[in-house]
Amino acid sequence: MLPATIREIAVTPMGFAVVVKPEHKEKIIPIFIGPSEAYAISTILQNEKTERPVGADLLRSIIEATGAKLSKVFINDFHGGTFFARVYLNGTAFPGGQLELDARPSDAMALAVRFRSPIYVAEHVYDRTGIDATTLSEADADALRTGTDSNVDEILTADEREEFFEAILEEFGEKKKAPKESKETTLEKVKFYSRTEVLQQMLKAALGRENYEEAARLRDELRTESNN
Repeated sequence: MLPATIREIAVTPMGFAVVVKPEHKEKIIPIFIGPSEAYAISTILQNEKTERPVGADLLRSIIEATGAKLSKVFINDFHGGTFFARVYLNGTAFPGGQLELDARPSDAMALAVRFRSPIYVAEHVYDRTGIDATTLSEADADALRTGTDSNVDEILTADEREEFFEAILEEFGEKKKAPKESKETTLEKVKFYSRTEVLQQMLKAALGRENYEEAARLRDELRTESNN
């Protein structure tokens, strides 16, 4: 079990990714998430105040109302292109004083940053999914060089994200697999998004949440991006 921290929420050509960095390890673990989950985590990392509570805020309030607290989050497994996590709650209302629950890593980490609870990663998950820190930035640079205007409503499906992540792991992961015919062109088939397109997706999500302050910030960032 490796102690880890959230280094950042990365805006990548594939969408948003929580960049998890195990301590004393060189590689990072990118966990791709949706705009709402990225917002729930990034607002805490950036010490931003929200006008209305998100789901993680509500869940934190419920946990605190029972007199419990989040003791740790454990990203314990990865298979089929999906990460799995467990959350551990301590409280007198639970048998043995502890409650262990399955959770999506994005939800688990949104709680962890609110409770300032430690995050751990299983060593076999790191071995399977750790990639070089330059991989995402290099992919972003390629997307900026080749990106074209397109319909921002076209986002990667769950199957496409799974294929992409499996392909990334095969090329950059700790344990490389033998090439398979079905995976050889996966990176070519998956649509990459420019930073502008991803920012447009973020803007659309902010407007959907009626978070006009965040929308204004993203609008300004889009203007800056278009002038570069």
